[in-house]
Order: sequence, then structure tokens, then C-alpha cells
Amino acid sequence: MKRIMINIFKYLGLPALVFLIGVGGYLQAAELPKVIDKTNCDQYKDLFIPAMYLAVERGGWIINPGTINFKYKHEDKFVAASAKNAGKFDISPEGDLVEKATGKIPLYNIYGYPFPDIDVKDPKAGAKIIANFNWQVYRFMGSTLRRPLLWINPSGLERYIDGVDTRLYMSGRPPGQEIKRNPDLVLTYQFQNVLQPMTMKGTNTMSYIYMDKRDNTNYAYVPAIRRIRQTGSTTRSDPYMGSDAWNDMNFGWAGKDRSMKWKYLGEKTILAPFTSPNMIPVEELPDGRLATKYPYTGMVFKLGYEVPGWKGDAWAPAPGVITYVPRKVWIVEQIPKDPYYNWGTHHMYVDQETYTVWYKEVYEKSGDFRTWYITFLHYSESQSGKSNTGDADAMFFIDEKVHHATISSSAPSTVDHIYVPASKLTTNYFDVNNFLLLSK
Repeated sequence: MKRIMINIFKYLGLPALVFLIGVGGYLQAAELPKVIDKTNCDQYKDLFIPAMYLAVERGGWIINPGTINFKYKHEDKFVAASAKNAGKFDISPEGDLVEKATGKIPLYNIYGYPFPDIDVKDPKAGAKIIANFNWQVYRFMGSTLRRPLLWINPSGLERYIDGVDTRLYMSGRPPGQEIKRNPDLVLTYQFQNVLQPMTMKGTNTMSYIYMDKRDNTNYAYVPAIRRIRQTGSTTRSDPYMGSDAWNDMNFGWAGKDRSMKWKYLGEKTILAPFTSPNMIPVEELPDGRLATKYPYTGMVFKLGYEVPGWKGDAWAPAPGVITYVPRKVWIVEQIPKDPYYNWGTHHMYVDQETYTVWYKEVYEKSGDFRTWYITFLHYSESQSGKSNTGDADAMFFIDEKVHHATISSSAPSTVDHIYVPASKLTTNYFDVNNFLLLSK
């Protein structure tokens, strides 16, 4: 029957891609070309976000569709816990997650999606989708990840910094892994520790995002004055170290939900990028941490500027290294409430099954399109069932106005772990005194 339908589409002059089949909880294209580039991208325009379509149309990117040999999913116990949260929570008019029965912000651990069932007709659907995105990340409990940051101009690599991104999540933790002492009511701790080059070593940033209504607390070490400076919450929209990225853009969104207005815009099927079509083996340590593995050996998979004769964008993945797979997403609009926030409207493309943010488009306050974000990932699953769903191999931040990009890349390292328990990462690490100790 599938082949008959494909032939009908061909007879009518329609692209076979229109016909999509649901398999194992995700979508596979019944028939796709091996290559989508500027010569044929108009036939598959609906599978791209607008920013990426323009990049392919001008010849900047080449897309290689394919299939993945695994089910991209969350672990069973997380899904089961999510189902038990049905009907317990709501979103307040200010944008906070609250208990439905009391209207109060839950100042305790929540495991699983707060909203396992999304009603797209609900005016709060956008905010609920983002809450689910947050809590699927929080299930990692904590993470320590080496994160080289690469500046790429049209000629190639411009400069880089290297360091470790450390995060501790005080909610979203699996049963038995709760941190009961949380007097400051912190939701997430974030610490970016720059290690090289030596001229930048110790130029660090740290943030606390709170469970309650308080604004974020943000710190930056300023080498010129050899002091810590506490900064305002809108500085999270400032370019990080002069790059094309900013702290709120990590994983697609890493800020405080109530600082934004969220709106569900619709849904579509897009081509999502995987760095391997196969599941990658992962090591689970006795303490429960997953030692993150990657399907490549360098700081990032091969990029266009490393290919002799390449005429596309220097920062585009080299042809053939990424497998693009159709996935259903929700489109969520994000608008900053604070007039001092540096950016205007954002559009997020959120996976309907896993709440991974695949893409994001950011507009200036004038309404002009400026920057887009894309995340690349692979899939691993330990023997106990823990998956790396939601973690990122690389995040690309592409400024189309100045034609420049910044890549936040994972890299093979002995420090790379997710599902970090409290025995390995405590709130003491994020103490201001330790922040000063690790700064320049």
C-alpha cells in the first residue's frame, strides 16, 4: 500500500515526502532523496524551519535525510512518573508553575513532566510545553560537561575558548535522589568555568535560578578589576564572551520561565539532526553517573570549511556527517517581558515526544530576523535504562546578519557526566567563595 501511495504522488507530480508514516512513536519518511540542497529544496520546504530553508536555498547547507536505528525516547520510569502528575499542576497568570489545588509555587522536588497531556487549545499550552522541556532536562540531576566554544567566520575557525559547564538541578530528581536541604529555594545552579586559552582562563560566570518569584542571581568574574560582579537578570541575553550565543540560549532555553510570555503557534514535521544513525554505547558508573560518549573524536564533527573545495557556509556540517530524520514538533513563541532584554520574539521548535528543542529562531526588537539555533545529538541508553535524551553533542548559534557563527561543542573528556548524584556534586560547588577560587 505504501508503494502504491508513493506512485500516486509521483503521478500527480507531488513530492513523496508529503506521505509520512508513524513508526515506533516517531516519523519516518516513506521516501526521501539522499541529498537535499539548493537544487531540490523547494520540493521539501515544509520540512525546514524558515531560517534553515534559506541556508539550504542559498547553497550554504547540504542535508542528508535518513533513518535512525533506535527509538529516541525517555526512560520508562520517567514516562510513568509523568503520567502520575496529570492534573496536579497549572501555570499562573505570571507564568510560574503552580499547584492546581492551591495556586502556590511547588517548593519541592517534582519528577517527570508536570504536564503529561498537552491540550493545544489551552491558552497556556506554550508555557506548559516549556515546563515539560525544563523538567526533562532536570532529570539529569546534575551534569559536568566539557564545552569548547568555537568562533567561526566565513573563512573558518577564528578563535576558541575551552572549559567546563557544570549544572545542578534541585527539582526533577528521581525518587531517592532528592536534595532535601534547599534554604535558598534554588531551582537550578549553573557555572561556566573557562580553562583555556590562558588569556581567558578563570573568566567565569555563575547563575542561580530560583523556584519562587525572585529574579535570577548572576555573577561574573571581571579579570580587569580582579573582582566578582553581580549582574542583572537581563545580562543573560548579552553575548557570552563576545560570541553569537548568550546564557539563556543554552539547550535552547535556560532562563526563568516567568520572564517570558509563551504562546503555542502550531505544529509541523521538521528534519531533526542526529550525529549518528546508531545507538552509541555508554558507560554507567557504580554511583549512577553516565560517562558521556560521542560518535566522533575531535572537538566537533567535521565542518564545511574543513572540506576541500567547499562553497557553502564555513560552519555548516560537512555533507554526510549528520543524519536528518523527520520529527513532529510544536512551535512555541517566546517574547521577553523585560524591555531591557536584548532580543525580541523567539520561535522554538520542540519535539512532541521528548520535548527536545531542535531549533530556535530569534528576532531583533525591530522585528528583523537575526539568529538561529540548532542542536545536534546522538542517543545512548545504559543497561539500567537511563538515556541521554535531551543532552546535546553540539549547539550552533548562527548570526545571519553578520554572517558568523558560534559552536558550543561537546568533546571527549574524562569530566563528561550526566545523572550526577548529590554525592558527586553539591551546592557547595556553587558557593561564591568557590566561584572566586576558580576565577582568575
